[in-house]
Amino acid sequence: MSAGADSFVFQYLAPFVGVLLIAVGIAGAVPGGYALVEPDLENCGNPTIGVESPAETAERFGGDERPRLPRLAFADLSTAEQEGFRAAIADPVGEEQVVGSVPNADAFRRGAIVSYEGEEYYVTIVAENTCFAAAPLQFPLGVFAIALGFLGVLAPPLYRRLVRLEQRAGRSE
Repeated sequence: MSAGADSFVFQYLAPFVGVLLIAVGIAGAVPGGYALVEPDLENCGNPTIGVESPAETAERFGGDERPRLPRLAFADLSTAEQEGFRAAIADPVGEEQVVGSVPNADAFRRGAIVSYEGEEYYVTIVAENTCFAAAPLQFPLGVFAIALGFLGVLAPPLYRRLVRLEQRAGRSE
């Protein structure tokens, strides 16, 4: 390879490829890293339930015919479901995230009537709050691409330094 071709490769091509690798690495590392830390930052995987007041429930299912929905007693709910249910009743919007075990999730997905203190409440899941999914190697490969990209970007100054060292060595001989 001639000196002109070397110069083109180290002056233009290597930094260009380096910048591309950095861009691809960022695109892979950021979502991959977020998927790793998301469970610690948020309560992903915990559904949010919506609870309608007894008046709203009666209005929704008014009439003589009882709705054909699963019926649950408050005591049948898990501890986490009970806490979420009480918090949702106290919430002005009527929604709360259930943090913990949700054994009645299927019933809540279809909508269920929960009997609590002699009244009926319509309960349904309003948000699943799923966790972000990323490939297991997405984060490490993204970081590797970023590191390799920086080497490409730094190739011209490293090449010039190497050429100067070579020229100094040639003069001193």
